[in-house]
Amino acid sequence: MNMEAAAETDQVVSRSVLSGDSLGERWRRRCRSTPGSVFLISEERELTYAEADRMADLAISILNQCHVRRGDVVGLQMETNLTYVIMLIACFKAELLTMPLSPRLNPDEACYLVEQMKPSLLVMDHDQGPLAMACRDRAHNYSGGKVQLNQRTLFIQRRLSLSASPAESGYDSLSASNRPAAILCTSGTTSYTKGCLLSNKNILASEISFNQIYEITDKDRLILASGFYHAIGFHHGIVSTFLAGGSMVLLGRYSSQAMMELTRRYCCTYTVTVPTVVYDLLAWYRPGDPLKRVISGGAPLSQDMLGMAWKSGLPLYNIYGLTECAPFSCTTPAYYRAHEGMTTAGFPICGTKIRLVDKTGRQVREWGRSGQILVQGPTVFQGYYRNPKETHKVLTSDGWFSTGDQGHMTPDGALVMDDRLKDMVIRGGENISTGLVESYLLGHPDIAEAAVVGVDDPRLGERIGAFIVMKTGKRPLELEQVKEYLASRGVIKKFWPEVLKVRKSLPRTSSGKIKKYLLS
Repeated sequence: MNMEAAAETDQVVSRSVLSGDSLGERWRRRCRSTPGSVFLISEERELTYAEADRMADLAISILNQCHVRRGDVVGLQMETNLTYVIMLIACFKAELLTMPLSPRLNPDEACYLVEQMKPSLLVMDHDQGPLAMACRDRAHNYSGGKVQLNQRTLFIQRRLSLSASPAESGYDSLSASNRPAAILCTSGTTSYTKGCLLSNKNILASEISFNQIYEITDKDRLILASGFYHAIGFHHGIVSTFLAGGSMVLLGRYSSQAMMELTRRYCCTYTVTVPTVVYDLLAWYRPGDPLKRVISGGAPLSQDMLGMAWKSGLPLYNIYGLTECAPFSCTTPAYYRAHEGMTTAGFPICGTKIRLVDKTGRQVREWGRSGQILVQGPTVFQGYYRNPKETHKVLTSDGWFSTGDQGHMTPDGALVMDDRLKDMVIRGGENISTGLVESYLLGHPDIAEAAVVGVDDPRLGERIGAFIVMKTGKRPLELEQVKEYLASRGVIKKFWPEVLKVRKSLPRTSSGKIKKYLLS
């Protein structure tokens, strides 16, 4: 994108954000403008904007029966389907803070979420998972029930004592654009999930820029393989689509075969996804396919993957951002066109500032020199919901967010991400806390020490690799034995090691910290 186009985009974003718009108002405007246009295609049915809007009104009547108020938090835990989309739209229209939740929460995460975030209402498509079980604990003060929407049974858990929440405090005194609109959960380096509080302004600024940069219009059709609890599915899936007036094809359960078939059947023009799906996609893509561009986020692209895309003639763009940035800070279309691609980060989007700092907090100005990445701009979140301690660690009073990532600038002003400071494994675009996996391993009676790292994988990006030290006199464990132990303790599979190595000792610094960079 040239400088004139960039300036025009900045003006468009500013006008939209300053207009006081909300997600609900934007949705209403879309339905008035193009009521008969197709919005959503799923295995269940095809919906126009007007049909989806009528269904959302039915969902609002259900929410009203649950006695929720504007500014209340509504958690949604469902598999990807039409009903999930309708519930999200209903929350936008009713000015409820929607909190999409992973269907794969473990028991610890579920209990923490209920105890600490205290959502006013939880809506689930099942009643036997860890989240439903946590709500049944009387100490958490929830009352259950079930309702019908779109011929689906939904299970409701309503909090009985509705105390004023941080999101609700002063809600009516805020302009529409500055009111909180969503809480998206992100994995921490500890055991617990953190909820990123995002305003209408955060989300609109991100997705208006996204549509402008990638030239997404009402003629485009998205094939979506990400869940709505993931920032990609929520922002670049639902919100981006209705802002542009385009349509979206839902992929209920991902498989490479299903994605290929749906892309070709419904003539999908683009997808936004993670590198794992890109890897699969490049194996079946052919020049005659309808896809015009692929946008990848959640983890860096490999140079091999970028090379495969160039050979196939399919434009592959990388986006860089975190859930805390709604989730869009840098992207690569201009760099891609000028330099034959880029594996990470790119140029900051309009209105976003990037700063690099060294360990002392001083700004790094030289290109090529690495520093911690800080971000400031309209997409930066409001803070972690009900967690001021963690908020103060990463967000300054003047709006600079510390990403926990390390990067450097190129001579032409592009950002390149070098490494993650956060202790994470990014497996298939999903952040997995190494500390949490280590805590599970250390529960084994024969394991004395454990360290978890990411092991490179061409398809998933990384797999979970575990290094363990046995207690004195104990026999070395095999990977299958470790998996059997974790299964017996109720640990879900996403936290199971996929590579296991037994060591006599682990390398440590003088202060006792494990030197994970030496583990391979």
